[in-house]
Amino acid sequence: MSAIQLPTKKGLVKAGIGAGLVAGFALFSSFFAIDQMLDIPTGTFYKTIGVTMGVDEFSGIALGFMAHMGVAALIGAMYLLASNIWRFFRLVTVPKAIMTGVLTGLIVFTLAFLPIHMFVMTPIMEVELIITDISDFDLDEQEALATLLFNSDRIYYHSLILHVIFGAIMGLMGGFILHEDYSKVERIGGFW
Repeated sequence: MSAIQLPTKKGLVKAGIGAGLVAGFALFSSFFAIDQMLDIPTGTFYKTIGVTMGVDEFSGIALGFMAHMGVAALIGAMYLLASNIWRFFRLVTVPKAIMTGVLTGLIVFTLAFLPIHMFVMTPIMEVELIITDISDFDLDEQEALATLLFNSDRIYYHSLILHVIFGAIMGLMGGFILHEDYSKVERIGGFW
């Protein structure tokens, strides 16, 4: 019987980056949908990332998009590396990959998004609203930031859903990418 050749770390990182980017692009329009749902100017949700880093206008939206995609790629790479460490979590089937991807999305939401949004983004946006004058932000931008802050509970709810969808798509893509590598791995009960 021949030994099973598992994917290399470099291969897992590349596949994870690809899976994370596909999932990140899949949610790209969802952030604009949040803007429309809250009836605020398009791009405000991305712009909040730029505002917290001291960048405004279109540069803030571009920086927010790049940060979102960079984090998506990083999460994808870490997801596939971690899934290869423990046999129980290996992505030997596509349904299992989707399930572990959803779990990863929930973990990222709980351990990264919530603390960053509650303890970094929200306080910085509140300070921006309090100390800014009309030359830094026009009235529409100030109103959009205030709307985002006022609707934080809706943002948490929709962000949870988006993180679950992100994880499912990332798991699906990871399962597709690694299917051939794990096709000869013995499965526990056909699934695990």
